[in-house]
Amino acid sequence: MIPDDAIKNCPEGREGFSRRQFLRGAALFGGMTVLSASGIRYTFAATTNEVPDVVVTLVLRGGFDSLSAVVPTDENLMRKVRGEIFIPNSSLLPLDREFGLHPALKKFMPLWEAKELAIVNTLGAPTHSRSHFDDISDVAYAAYGEKDKRSGWIARFLDVAGNGSAVQSVGIGSTTRQLIGGKAAPVNVESIINFRLDSVFGYKAEDLAGFIDETHGRWTNIWATQAKSTIAALDQIAMASAQKSVVTYPNTGTGNRFRDVAALLKAGIGVRAVDIEFQGDWDMHANMGTLDDGWLTSYLADLAGSISAFREDLGVLWSRVTVVTVTEFGRRVSQNQSAGTDHGWGSSTFVAGGGVNGGKIHGRFPGLDNKQLKDGDLVVTADYRSLLSEILTRRAGITAEGAAQVFPNFRPEVLSVMKHLSETPLPENFPTRVQTALGNVAYDPDKLPIAAPVASATPTPTNTVEATPSPTPTAKPSNSSSPVATASPTTKSNKKTITCVKNGKTIRVTGTNPKCPTGYKIKK
Repeated sequence: MIPDDAIKNCPEGREGFSRRQFLRGAALFGGMTVLSASGIRYTFAATTNEVPDVVVTLVLRGGFDSLSAVVPTDENLMRKVRGEIFIPNSSLLPLDREFGLHPALKKFMPLWEAKELAIVNTLGAPTHSRSHFDDISDVAYAAYGEKDKRSGWIARFLDVAGNGSAVQSVGIGSTTRQLIGGKAAPVNVESIINFRLDSVFGYKAEDLAGFIDETHGRWTNIWATQAKSTIAALDQIAMASAQKSVVTYPNTGTGNRFRDVAALLKAGIGVRAVDIEFQGDWDMHANMGTLDDGWLTSYLADLAGSISAFREDLGVLWSRVTVVTVTEFGRRVSQNQSAGTDHGWGSSTFVAGGGVNGGKIHGRFPGLDNKQLKDGDLVVTADYRSLLSEILTRRAGITAEGAAQVFPNFRPEVLSVMKHLSETPLPENFPTRVQTALGNVAYDPDKLPIAAPVASATPTPTNTVEATPSPTPTAKPSNSSSPVATASPTTKSNKKTITCVKNGKTIRVTGTNPKCPTGYKIKK
């Protein structure tokens, strides 16, 4: 339930959420097309083959408050800026020395410990409008600088990948534009159980399907193709609906949507991309609640519980799935007067799957001092398209050239969040049906991406702690379409070492431009 205060504080968000409608199963007859299986395939040089990942995006609509989920452990500063919604370190689930998880995310911890969950700090869009409608559309299209925005980035990805399934992209409760505008229209459903033909004027659904199939079987025009592919989609979704799960999901809309996605993937019907909308509004301007109860706590528990159950349900299929959260913007650093937070900029992103460099916090956290913020907001230090490019090129089977078609006018930086498919060989017990449906990616091992250089900390002999500084200098906000800091080559000739102190603890940090971690000061 969205509090009345939150609705009053953000009428834009409330109006948008109450009016959103998207084309679902009823529009299939006018919008379904099928790509030929001989269309554009994966474009690495053919030397080694591997099965690609299914990309699952989870849209956290409303603006995700990452500072309440991935919490900095600088208690003095956090208490000062967050007042009523401050979370003490004693309540956090430990991640590393600088950050802890909100306790409601406890079901994320097994994934974190298994190195199947990564966090990317202060990721975001190059724009800073704080408008729900503008930013969620821009994030979905991901075509900044393009005058004619007709397709979402997932639709363009599938155009490059060229899979031939009638259900290659599926939206579950999805109202974003990520899926639309490609050569093959997405299948949009609220629930796969309800995705079917209805009886009309006494004719049974199966009779209607047979009539459509037979009457269009001899034709080759576009309407016949759409009609036949509609029947194919109905048959394949029905096959997925027959998949049963013994896993306990959260009893929520989001939990049910993840259960449906698991059924789709276990059915082996060729789904390559899924867009799920979290059922609920993250636009928490007021009354976020307490650690034990409330709006934020219940949503975070649903988020972690749904993804955790999804992982359990998929079993071995998890090795070929990447789940990534998407939001339009983060929240302000400081609490407002209504025990909530207002629209901001940078936010944290969760990435889960069998091909994640997990158990790590990636990215360059810019700091929370006023001089480190942008108009009171966390600065975006890496463009979200860099992460998506890495998922698509390392896990989903397209090249850097293909990614340039998906994200025009953009040059990604290396974040090293994802492993390449070559680093995670397909398990022997991976179902043959699913493997056949997903196909193979041909790649050249000699052309694999190279990880960015990372400067490591050197501990002092006594009273020391381990620290890993940012691999690159802190990014400064830019008005360009890509707020990216480029890593400089590391050589012995330009390395230097600084000594950092915090509460009597000393660490030494070595690198080309070393900086003390948050809370530490340089020892003169």
